[in-house]
Amino acid sequence: MKLIIKEFLSQLRESGELDRLLPDLLARMKLIPISRAQVGVRQNGVDIAAVGKDKDGVKTLYLFVLKVGDLGRRDWDVGVNAVRATLNQIQDSYLQTSVREEHQALPVKVVICSTGELKQEVQQDYTGYINRYTTPTLRFEFWSGDDLADMVDTHLLDEYAIDPSQRADLRRAIALIGSRDYDLRHAYKIAQVLLIDSHDGTQTLNNTQRKLFIRQMKTVALVLEIVFRWANEEGNLLNAFKMGERCCLWAWEAIRVRSLFKYRPAISAFRDIYQIHDRICVAYFDKLEPFFRARDGLSGFASENALVTDKVFEQIGILAEMGLMQQHYAEMALEERNQEAAAVAAANADVIADTLVGVIKNNAASGSPRYDGNAIELSLAFLLLFITGKPEAAKQWLDDLAGRVSFAFKVKQHFPIATDSFDDLVAMEVGELSEDQVEKLRHLSTLVPTLMYWSLILGHDEVYHSLRERYGSAFEGVCLQLWYADDLTESVIYRQPAHYESGTTEALLKFPEQIGDLLRADIKKAESKAIVSLDTLSAVKHWPW
Repeated sequence: MKLIIKEFLSQLRESGELDRLLPDLLARMKLIPISRAQVGVRQNGVDIAAVGKDKDGVKTLYLFVLKVGDLGRRDWDVGVNAVRATLNQIQDSYLQTSVREEHQALPVKVVICSTGELKQEVQQDYTGYINRYTTPTLRFEFWSGDDLADMVDTHLLDEYAIDPSQRADLRRAIALIGSRDYDLRHAYKIAQVLLIDSHDGTQTLNNTQRKLFIRQMKTVALVLEIVFRWANEEGNLLNAFKMGERCCLWAWEAIRVRSLFKYRPAISAFRDIYQIHDRICVAYFDKLEPFFRARDGLSGFASENALVTDKVFEQIGILAEMGLMQQHYAEMALEERNQEAAAVAAANADVIADTLVGVIKNNAASGSPRYDGNAIELSLAFLLLFITGKPEAAKQWLDDLAGRVSFAFKVKQHFPIATDSFDDLVAMEVGELSEDQVEKLRHLSTLVPTLMYWSLILGHDEVYHSLRERYGSAFEGVCLQLWYADDLTESVIYRQPAHYESGTTEALLKFPEQIGDLLRADIKKAESKAIVSLDTLSAVKHWPW
């Protein structure tokens, strides 16, 4: 495990990564951080300051200098950011002007904290320096990557946070993370034990229980960070993306069942997980953007088949999720009156939406969904295009979808199958199914009604009427239906697919000739007690819609 942690630490960057991990580690070591690294703020050589007892039990002021990688001669003595210059700055400036009054009488320990080693070429210089400047009240230490790995293993992944079986699961997850066929079962198991199974049904937690829960949340964040780094190293960021999604969902569920929406440490721990997932999204987008923007970039010139279509819609859903996350960040920033951050996030959402339009135009399979469940990816994508102001691109795609889906249902080939089973899809593709078996695969559709409702939202009446007019031909024998959330949905939606245990289905949908009649019927439906508005879900009310 220590080798895994050391390798993980070696991949951290100084800015924004090592300085996020170290404060949590120090807190577990009972060294309380009193200041943290800040971008663009003069800190007089000190990245993180903390107060706590040393090995001898003496209360001490710790000053941390963070460096990544091995420290050689250039790192020690070349440039204003060299370690020696930083140590001089701490003595000349920080200790003279920046120490709080209540800490001025404390002995000081300056710690050079590195994810690598102190190279032999600089060891004599380092030893000579600390011998020269060490006093009874000022000492120096070097924490290497090995030291940090020991500390993380002892304090962040100790027996109270992650037991031996979970450590074994983490090793298995890392060993398999690069495989395209790996289902992440070991990584999911760790998150489930820490976030879901750890809840005993108590809603009112005492202080000790709250602290343990925050510790579990932070452990999940660390596990996600390790999975992310290893997946990136193995060239399979899709697995990291899936793990990030699952951790966000289950972390919110863990907060929900404990009623900790107003408990700041819990929301802060959730945001840490959410932000790691966001960084996974950035890495994923940066890696695949050239393929997104290339003609047939996701299909390798095999324009349409079951495998290609499955992959195209998977990427459509991922891009839509990324863009919606950025849009959410923009709205949050506006609420906090941070205009600059809002503008950056909105611009990111717009870039991702443009990329999504490119994927749709560059890959012909985007007009031929093969699973009824592709209604999910379609809705996410249409939502992103709608809120980023790209209705014409959405309408053009909707035109293509409506025409091709209608034709596929009519000829009973290449239509979105009701079971969402890849085996069923392949069997139909190769002609192994009887006529009755094919009929069972087309006996219901939520995707067609989804397209009809999006035609209303986008103001594309022609698509609505064209789909409606095909009831008796293309959709003969197809039960059009939609699922709606109910009062039970909140209790399952973050843990598992909600439609098996909750919600209500409106079946045998009949779309009236006049759109106004449909809207009036929907208003009555919304006013009924059979379904609930998504605004009632805790994620929508409290933060990550």
